[in-house]
Amino acid sequence: MTKTFDWEKFSEIRKPEGVALLETNQARTVTEAEYMAAYRAQRGADTRPQKAGRYATAELRANYRNLQANFGFFA
Repeated sequence: MTKTFDWEKFSEIRKPEGVALLETNQARTVTEAEYMAAYRAQRGADTRPQKAGRYATAELRANYRNLQANFGFFA
């Protein structure tokens, strides 16, 4: 069973580029590698501190699997 994704809450805590990435790809079939590459492409413009943790491979994998399993994204 999939949960309801709260777009409003997500847009408050994430950068607009990350929100746009999910909005455009939520219904598309996207592989884990494609998701990680697209997310990492945003790293250069990211000015927040502690970027390494946000773009770590394990973190991105966990985020991808969570979105897929709990919210039905990338199906």
